[in-house]
Amino acid sequence: MKDDDKTISDDITRMANDDEKTAVDPDVVGSGRPDDGDDAQPTVLGGDDITRLAPEPFSTADENTVAADEATEVGGAEDGTEVGLGSIEGTEVADDATAVVPGAGSVPLTTGSGGTRTQPPVPDTSAELAPGSVLKERFRIEKQLGEGGMGAVYLATDRRKVETRHHDPTLAIKVIRGQFARDSRAFIALQREADKSQRLAHPNIITVYDFDRDGDTFFMTMEALKGGTLSDVITSSAGASEQTLEWISDLAKGVAYAHQRDIVHSDLKPDNVFITDDKRLKILDFGIARALSNVEGRAGSRDEVVGLTPAYASCEMFERADPHPADDVYAIGVIAYQALTGEHPFGRKKSIVAREEGMKPARIKSLSGYQWQAIAKALAFNREDRWQDADEFLRKFTGQGRRVRQLAMALLVAVLSFSAYLALYEGPVGPETPFEELPLALQQEVSGVIAEAHQAKKFGDLNGSLFYLDRAYGLHPRNLEVMDLLDDFLDQVFAAMDSSRMSRAQRLAQVEELLKYESLSQNRRLIKARKELGGG
Repeated sequence: MKDDDKTISDDITRMANDDEKTAVDPDVVGSGRPDDGDDAQPTVLGGDDITRLAPEPFSTADENTVAADEATEVGGAEDGTEVGLGSIEGTEVADDATAVVPGAGSVPLTTGSGGTRTQPPVPDTSAELAPGSVLKERFRIEKQLGEGGMGAVYLATDRRKVETRHHDPTLAIKVIRGQFARDSRAFIALQREADKSQRLAHPNIITVYDFDRDGDTFFMTMEALKGGTLSDVITSSAGASEQTLEWISDLAKGVAYAHQRDIVHSDLKPDNVFITDDKRLKILDFGIARALSNVEGRAGSRDEVVGLTPAYASCEMFERADPHPADDVYAIGVIAYQALTGEHPFGRKKSIVAREEGMKPARIKSLSGYQWQAIAKALAFNREDRWQDADEFLRKFTGQGRRVRQLAMALLVAVLSFSAYLALYEGPVGPETPFEELPLALQQEVSGVIAEAHQAKKFGDLNGSLFYLDRAYGLHPRNLEVMDLLDDFLDQVFAAMDSSRMSRAQRLAQVEELLKYESLSQNRRLIKARKELGGG
């Protein structure tokens, strides 16, 4: 760590304060997922955007054990002063906070018996971070965004991107500090969070770039987000609007994507769901909710520490059952209920207390029958009575089963019109460079992205599918497999629009959004549709 040299500090400061960041707003199909590549276009924090950290509750195996030497209860936490199985670490918020970035996480320093474990002393150099400090001779610290129980989050500038004149060199950095900087298990927990998050390349999950260290400072880099949490939205404008229903579906899509990769979040709550300024939903903080098992000679033991927020935790989590996707389903049900009504379904009582009292959520009259059934079953107290994963919830909530007949008819129409489509589409036959002649590393990258597109399509995530197809097209323009998949994607989109009640203006807006993607910008079907709908 060292002070930034003066030769490029002006460029870094100028680009960090550049607020001219843009992103494509999705309608039916969302915009691409940002990453740390040169062509990424994430929604980012400008230099004047300060953020606050959402409180990050955790609990220990002993209800009477405080996880840190100086634990602080936060009155404004998700569950008020109720702390469940453990204590809630305090969260300091910048005075001029306006947005939220991923929290710093929290990992109790306790043994399975509830006693405090003594760790070898490790210097805590993270406290030295200040505006102008540089990590790895690359990341210049601009300002601290917030602080939580495990560490702090900073806004930083990537000097490498500045040198290459990248349009957006800013990012967020999560750093271990305080007592956790002196516990070797905290390093392992943060590494696990980074590993898990890097596997979750989905438009509705925050992008985590890397885990690294600079001397005794361990840190994780991730995209910076501009906006606020779903908790803020619920407080200001809860209600059964089309936008709220879309956010609930997007939440389920992101969690379903994680469930398919055997990852359970375990601490879903409104403060861990972020809404960007352009209305996109991002899920925060995968990875530290379930922490510290098989560490330091404890191989074979079940998770000893469970991180949870009582108002959103399933009964099985209080009973210390093994993590299960149905735990996240319960939290999705609670979040959906709050987003639609502004109220917790059980008056913010723990699930085990609500079960003992025989409580039942009041029906949300503004929802259709199948939408309410999806939420009601998600709120079941017993795991076997709930949807078993987020994909099951999503299918019910979006009425996918009801659309089977409509989709069958749409597919029939697509087959009958296939000849006309072939006559219409006269794009390039194939890529300039055959796939087999590409460098081996590029072949592997293209194949990996295409595989992700297939995976997204498999569980009906059109948004994620298009993101990966567009990325593959950018790596290898007019790749034959990508072009075939894009054709199939458009079949599904047009069929969905035909079977919906979208107005002419809404259809035109959807077509215009699709034409913004590089892989679809010259697509004759979309160009013709735009003309027929009265577009330019």
